[in-house]
Amino acid sequence: MIAIARALGFVALLVIACGREESPPAGAPTPAPVAVEENAASQPSLAGLRAWVGKYPRDVGLFESEPLHGRLVALLGERYPELLANMGTQGPIAAEGAVLYVIGNKPHAGGDSQAVLLVDVDRDLIHVHLLEEQEMAELRERDEEIPWPDDVATTISNWQELAREDE
Repeated sequence: MIAIARALGFVALLVIACGREESPPAGAPTPAPVAVEENAASQPSLAGLRAWVGKYPRDVGLFESEPLHGRLVALLGERYPELLANMGTQGPIAAEGAVLYVIGNKPHAGGDSQAVLLVDVDRDLIHVHLLEEQEMAELRERDEEIPWPDDVATTISNWQELAREDE
């Protein structure tokens, strides 16, 4: 019973914290910094993100850390908060070859609001896929393909099934 109460308290704290943009409380663990490499264009490389494979984005501050944060804001603009909301429930950072990815969905949205982040560390490239009320969008930094890992292909196939069912 105590374990259930603690778990519910933890979930409530997560829900409250998701809506805040404050610093973590004193004594809270700070995400480890990502080793930043410089690419040919003198911008920080995304290769350092490999160190976080297997960790949850919220635990390492993935979306708030550079070099990813600034690039996501530039790519998504007004849709950046949508990405964060749709990553409210998220899987760990995963990798398949040079591609890192995260799959998430908006809590309590019945699967209608989801997101996928793809990062090709070899080509220093980001794609974001958003599903919002059965409308799919793909936002790319450059018009280059990032090969979909199997989990991403399955997720996007499921999104397409949802869209077909709605027709």
